[in-house]
Amino acid sequence: MLHLDTIGRWVALATGRTLDQHAADPIPAAAHLPEAAATLRHLRTELLLAVDRLRTLLINEDDLTASASTVAGSVETVRELAREYRYARNWIDTLIGDEARAAYAQTHPGQTVRRRYVNPGDTVLVVLPHTDSCRRQNLAGHTTRIRVGTSDARLRPPGSVNPLRLSHADAGIYRDPTEDRLYVLQTGDETAGAGH
Repeated sequence: MLHLDTIGRWVALATGRTLDQHAADPIPAAAHLPEAAATLRHLRTELLLAVDRLRTLLINEDDLTASASTVAGSVETVRELAREYRYARNWIDTLIGDEARAAYAQTHPGQTVRRRYVNPGDTVLVVLPHTDSCRRQNLAGHTTRIRVGTSDARLRPPGSVNPLRLSHADAGIYRDPTEDRLYVLQTGDETAGAGH
């Protein structure tokens, strides 16, 4: 089912940049925003579904005909998801409010980015994002070939004989929430330099 990306729209309104533009920024807080948005989006959907199941139980009068634990279990599920949602929302609020991210955004216009849809098994050229993990491994900002997997990616760092696995977020692979497809980003510089 197609739906609007309310989380992506909310981040863009709050920051003046799309999630794709944040992903291309060389600031860790910006690079983590797409992953944080995906987590928040997922938990928001799960919370909506759990609340709807609880509401259905009450509308169908299952609270009167089933055991008390049926409703109590649904309430506990809602409570747990609400707690996880609050943590995810706090994380994204922290990233949006990050001073380094905001200062960079004020002094640098958002890059022009284009999505290139990929499938597991594809080998593509990416610029690795400035996530904390990529920075710790001195990979952030490097252009490299990656092999797309279903939940991670493989690459061979320069000077290494062993392949390295990175999560999708650390490999610069994102999921389009409206089409449920994987994609990588190409900046305006990369698309212009690619030639025809």
